[in-house]
Amino acid sequence: MSNGQLPTHDARLHPRLTLPPMYTVFRARPQGAKRFCWTGHIYDISAGGIRFELDAPIKPGTTIEFRATLPSPNPTTINAQGHVVRFHDDPSELGPVRMALTIDDFPNDTDKLRLQSYLRDHGLPHAA
Repeated sequence: MSNGQLPTHDARLHPRLTLPPMYTVFRARPQGAKRFCWTGHIYDISAGGIRFELDAPIKPGTTIEFRATLPSPNPTTINAQGHVVRFHDDPSELGPVRMALTIDDFPNDTDKLRLQSYLRDHGLPHAA
């Protein structure tokens, strides 16, 4: 595509859980960086991906490491790695940009199990 986006067909394999963005925290950094340099919010999450917003766009195809804090009485935090697959907003517009990423890997099984448990506890019984 000429706008730098990857194809936008719906290739979702997992049902998504909509979250209230104002109660979520999404911290990200380029793969291999020591410090998180981007902070935003999450709109929805599944076992395979996240729709989130940041103040600056990240080019589709870019691999990032992220930490997501999910709302609940005892907030759940997961760490993972993924790659940006598309923009949901025009990245040239002023203000936050919504993007989507595919989760590629977790640093350990605990983070993966924590996400699966969170999704099941919030009504997604097929979270695998």
